[in-house]
Amino acid sequence: MNKLLISVWVLCCFVSIPTKAQNLLNLDGWTVGTGSTTGFSQNGATSENTREWGIGPHGERAILWKASPGSSSNADGGWVSSYRPIDHSKMYRVSVWIKKTNSKDGYSYLGCYGGGASVTTLAGSPNSNPYFWVNDPPILDRWYLIVGYVHGSGDASTTNYGGIYDGETGERVYGITDYKFQTSTTSLAHRSYLYYDTNTSDRQYFYAPRIDEVNGNEPSIAELLGLTPQSLDQLTVGTDDLPSGYKLSVGGDAIMEKVKVQVETAWPDYVFDKNYPLKSIEELKKFIAEKGHLPGLPSASEVKANNQDLGLIQQKLLEKIEELSLYTIAQEQKLKELTDLNTENTVLKSKYAILNTQYSLLSTQYKALLARIEKLESASNDNK
Repeated sequence: MNKLLISVWVLCCFVSIPTKAQNLLNLDGWTVGTGSTTGFSQNGATSENTREWGIGPHGERAILWKASPGSSSNADGGWVSSYRPIDHSKMYRVSVWIKKTNSKDGYSYLGCYGGGASVTTLAGSPNSNPYFWVNDPPILDRWYLIVGYVHGSGDASTTNYGGIYDGETGERVYGITDYKFQTSTTSLAHRSYLYYDTNTSDRQYFYAPRIDEVNGNEPSIAELLGLTPQSLDQLTVGTDDLPSGYKLSVGGDAIMEKVKVQVETAWPDYVFDKNYPLKSIEELKKFIAEKGHLPGLPSASEVKANNQDLGLIQQKLLEKIEELSLYTIAQEQKLKELTDLNTENTVLKSKYAILNTQYSLLSTQYKALLARIEKLESASNDNK
């Protein structure tokens, strides 16, 4: 079986593949005009609701819904859609693009209505006026994709998956509130507003409202953001959580045949420099006893808190391997010295044995000589 080489480039290409998933909202009435239109009932006065040509979030010419607030502090533009039939046991995603200009007066909204029965909080409390988000867009004159979720009635999850995505970077800048269907909820309406804005110079633009069943065939967040391999700056796979400062977040396992990490720190050839401060064995033993890990490597608690830099940890592991090589070379040298000493000791022992044998022979000869001398002296005395 051929192996599949998976790379970030392939993942990026994958998220740009078109999908056939159907938006449950009917946008046939999304044409140039004012006030309500087919499938969308206006929020506020007709003069505060205009559909006109403009520049959408992907830089394309598109029909935008424009909210132009009056001086009164009340409804200032937006809509409530017609109810769309749903299966209460399934999850649905509610989304819209929003851009606010001039000031942050008033509040921007994305919400829904449950038909047949209201939706509930994730904890199960009914809510007849549910909003995924009520606030100001983070930055004026910038498009943001607002995404909320309504969980299936049997879903026990209390995790909020909704979020606000920066249309320029693709980053999920804020989390927002999710809701849940009751078993008697039969339909769902989309609503998005500008409210309580008394600054008549303000404008809020809406684009591409959607209700999607979450079944794996819906457009991915990356697709809604319009990210391509050329424009993709940040990517999530299997998750909507992308921590600040990161370009890629994968929720789950990943299989790869080859990974290349560009290392930005010095490669550990420096270990073999004659001035490298290699710890003595005694110093190393003391450090391990005190810290519980090797010098230069993170502790278990540090890895748990900060995760692991693959390139850095490989560099550090190689550093330890090269240090181990130096310790091994030093031990080999000591072993050779001991072997040489042992050989020398063996030679000396052999020489000692020879000398000892010679000494024993001389001692025997000496004793024999003394005995002869004694006999000669005795004979000489007898002759006198």
